[in-house]
This record gives sequence, structure tokens and C-alpha cells, in this order.
Amino acid sequence: MSLLSILLVIGILVLIWFLFSRKGLLGAFTVFSKGKLGRWQSVLIWLGSFLLFLAFWDILSGIEPEGINKIPSPVQTFSAAWRLTVSGKLIEEAWISCLRVLIGFSVATLVGVSLGLLAGSFLLANRLITPVASFLRYIPPTAFISLLIVYFGIGETYKYAVIFFGVIFFIIQMVIDVVEDIDNRYLEMAQTSGYSNFQIFREVVMPASWPRVVDVLRINLSASWTFLVAAELIGAQKGLGHLIAVSQRYLRIDELYVGILTFGLIGIVTDRTIDLISRKVFRWHFISIRQ
Repeated sequence: MSLLSILLVIGILVLIWFLFSRKGLLGAFTVFSKGKLGRWQSVLIWLGSFLLFLAFWDILSGIEPEGINKIPSPVQTFSAAWRLTVSGKLIEEAWISCLRVLIGFSVATLVGVSLGLLAGSFLLANRLITPVASFLRYIPPTAFISLLIVYFGIGETYKYAVIFFGVIFFIIQMVIDVVEDIDNRYLEMAQTSGYSNFQIFREVVMPASWPRVVDVLRINLSASWTFLVAAELIGAQKGLGHLIAVSQRYLRIDELYVGILTFGLIGIVTDRTIDLISRKVFRWHFISIRQ
């Protein structure tokens, strides 16, 4: 039994102790359970979940099914990650991919949130935007790739466009849903106070929508990485998608795993960062949903 397999047993015991030694924790809803776990206890369980993941991975890497390439162990994968990091290749590839997502997703956010807020608030905008956005939303985003290559080639603009078209229509519809879900009592109070439609939009709709709009962006940011990989697999000379494609072509399985796991690492860092910023900026929102 390897060290990570031993960690698996320890991780399971730790999680069982926390889950069953704290009364009511196993069946508690997260929305009602604030404060039930201390900071260090939450950190231990968080680390325990990753220990379980690594341990299961280590066990699977010891299996050698016939006709299938062996899964590299966590140690082998981390060694490859260190090698690529020291050489600067992994950092360069990750930075290029992050920049592409930042540009494509930022443009989609600017356009999508603006159109979504307008369509969710004003009847004319809703009738103009919603039908077309709904129609285009049901076209698989990857179907746009061939069309975008025709117009933009395989340069950087093409990659930005794939990300843009991959998420823009979903952002629009999800922001519309956020606006339509605003408590009507706030709108009625504004109307009875003599607010104009544009005052209601600016002083009621927009402030009430921002916390959940951030959640919409968190969801679609993860989708942006999906479309980035699709774009980088075709004609890219740099980027994590290109690293994965080259690793697969030359059967560098450990580097292939490194590329895939780097997406996950970037994802969890950006997601947690956005969540923490949102909880600081919109503290009133998170206090209200706990009451």
C-alpha cells in the first residue's frame, strides 16, 4: 500500500469523525449551517477531500488494464508539472490561455450583461432581444468554429470569437432570468415613490441584480475554458489546449495530465477569488439570504 493509499484511509476517518461526531451536521442544509464548523475544521475537511482525490488517483495508477495506457501516478504527474514549470513552458502556456479567456469573456460579459439587463427590464428590448438570443442559444457553440475560421482564420481574433459566441447567449438569458426574479415589492415601492422607469432600472433593478449576475458570470467563466480548449486544438501554437494536443500526439501522458489539471487549478483559484470578492462587495445580499 502506497503513502497516498494510507492517506486515503486517514482522510476517510477524518471525514467520518467530522460528519458523525457533530450532531445534525450530516443532514444540515448549507444555508442553515453557517457557523457550525470552525475555520480550522473547514480547512481540514477541504484538505481531506483533496487527499481522497489523490489517493483514489494513486490507486487507479497502480492498475494496468490490457490494451490501455497506464495512468501516471500523482508523483509522476507532479514531477512533470515541476519540470514544465521550471522550464517556463507551463507558465507561458497557462498565461496565454488565461489572456485569451480574459479578453473573450470580458467582451461577452460587457455585451451579454448589458443586453440581459435591458431585455429583463424593458418590454420593447425584451421582445427584440429574447427571440434571437433564444434561437442562437440552441445552436451548439462548437458549430460556429468552422464559420469563424472562414472569417477570422486561426489567429487570436478567432479564439476570442469562439469564447465570445460560446457564452454570450447564455449570459443574456441567465441575466434576464435574474432580473425577472427580483422581488416585485421593490419595484412597486419604487413606482409608488414616483420613480420613472429609468430611475427604477438604475436604482432598483441594477443594484438588486448584481450579486446574482456575478453568479451567472462564475458559471459561464467555466464554460469559457471549454470553448478555449476547442479553439486551441485547431491551429494554435501556444496555450494549454495546444499543450494537451501535443502531449496526446506524442504520448506524453504525464504532461497531458498536467495540462488538464492546470485548467482545474486555474478554475478553482479564479472561482474562489470571485466568490470572496462578491461576498465582500455584496455582503448585504448574503446576509439577507441567511435570514
